Amino acid sequence: MLEKIETWRYWVLCDREPARGWTRGRATLLGDAAHPMLQYLAQGANMALEDAVCLTDQLALHGNDVPRAFAAYEQARMLRTARVQLTARFYGEIYHAGGVKAELRDQMLGGGGEGAWDGMEWLYGGPDWPGMR
Repeated sequence: MLEKIETWRYWVLCDREPARGWTRGRATLLGDAAHPMLQYLAQGANMALEDAVCLTDQLALHGNDVPRAFAAYEQARMLRTARVQLTARFYGEIYHAGGVKAELRDQMLGGGGEGAWDGMEWLYGGPDWPGMR
């Protein structure tokens, strides 16, 4: 019976263009609700955790001025989360490439070390990005 199952490998992937406007009144979004992203960088949960830290810091900084804290949080997080969204989409295209694109991907990623993740320090390097402690 298990051999007859064809669809177990399918799941819905959520992605959209980066967008502002995470806040309405005294409610704001974080994580996938604010910036859904494809799984190719495995950063969805990490972005949600970074959002939570940044939002906590902004609420502490701005005290009772919740709208100002929410605005500062979104401003601090917008470009980083947008960059992760767009980079994940790009890596998805590379992973699923065919033809010459696939050959280039294999050359770029084959052998691991140098070249495989060049230029990713901005993502994996630590909490030096805006809005973080």
